[in-house]
Amino acid sequence: MPLWKRNLLVMVIVQFTATGAFQLVTPFLPFFIVELGITDPQSLKIWTGILPSINALFAGLLAPVWGNLSDRYGCKPMLIRSVASVAIFCALPAFVLNVYQLLACRVFLGIFSGFSAAALSLAASITPEHRLGYALGWLQTGQVLGLVIGPLLGGALADIFPFRTVFLLAGLLATIGTVLAITLIHEEFHPDNISPAATKKQKRLHSLFSWPLAIYIMFVVIFLSQFATRGVEPFLPLYVRELAGSKSALNTITGTVIAITGLGMIIAATVLGRFAPFWGYKHCLLACLAGTALFFIPQALIGHVIPLIILRFCQGLFLGGLLPMANSLVGLLITPEKRGSVYGLTSSAFFLGNFSGPLVGGLWTALFGLRSIFYAASLLLLLNLFWVWWKVQEPQKTIVKVTLK
Repeated sequence: MPLWKRNLLVMVIVQFTATGAFQLVTPFLPFFIVELGITDPQSLKIWTGILPSINALFAGLLAPVWGNLSDRYGCKPMLIRSVASVAIFCALPAFVLNVYQLLACRVFLGIFSGFSAAALSLAASITPEHRLGYALGWLQTGQVLGLVIGPLLGGALADIFPFRTVFLLAGLLATIGTVLAITLIHEEFHPDNISPAATKKQKRLHSLFSWPLAIYIMFVVIFLSQFATRGVEPFLPLYVRELAGSKSALNTITGTVIAITGLGMIIAATVLGRFAPFWGYKHCLLACLAGTALFFIPQALIGHVIPLIILRFCQGLFLGGLLPMANSLVGLLITPEKRGSVYGLTSSAFFLGNFSGPLVGGLWTALFGLRSIFYAASLLLLLNLFWVWWKVQEPQKTIVKVTLK
């Protein structure tokens, strides 16, 4: 096996262990907050919004710092640092005594993690250029598998072990990834070959205001898609408890609800990746916005868990295409020499949506109730759909005949 393929295989496993460890605690995090003494319903909803979002804020703020350090010291040290940080700060909540200490763990998790960016940078530096798409696709697969299996496994473990033990198991899973990264990944780092970053920064600032209007609309699409969907996700455990009552397998049910959405997203990404050039990227984005928005509405009307699982899977079939279609349109609407700076800003929109969605969602549910958050998310996405339909044109170079084999 060529060296780059061996490195890729290890990085896919590392990506899975890091993402899975982070997501392992998702199904029971609100219940652990109650265990720490937050029992007031409104306070619980606010903390449930803050804790999942705070790490995204600090991850977005610190990403440029870690990027500069990777230019100076190589991508492998940054990957090891990020996965080791996930291991440490996923395990430390097992020892916290109050919700403020848990908040500190989540803040440090955001500051020192960033494993996906480190893995992508390392893959780009060691993979032959003509196989880069193949490599990044596999890294994405490792991440999505972690997103799907992590909550499912975490819910099942939380029904067997105490919550604090599951935090330790999450740290152990990320520790396995850290050991694999240290021992099996090889990087030939040559800092002298890297071009000055200052020149790139000047070019980005110079072109910031020269992009087509559709590019800025895509920033809003990416922000609102994360804002709306991430504004709902942290409250699914509380909603499942409301629907299921006091069933003994509550954490397993919650993990299933979260994981089934990821399964739908995997199917959507696979199908749209092949058929989007034939159907048109704008049409696919509109369909994904419409499907994601409309499937929020019946989720607010149901009275049992089984319909919620079915609706979350159906919504995942549309949700999985939002970011890929938006990023594809960005790439087609901008010239190749400007794509780096544009994608840098789309990443900022992504992190900002991840941070603000749960935070605003916590305040919203505290004021208007759990079910209202589904209506609010649906309305935001429908307004976004109308704006895309009105202002964004399908890039002419995508209107070609595509042979499907």
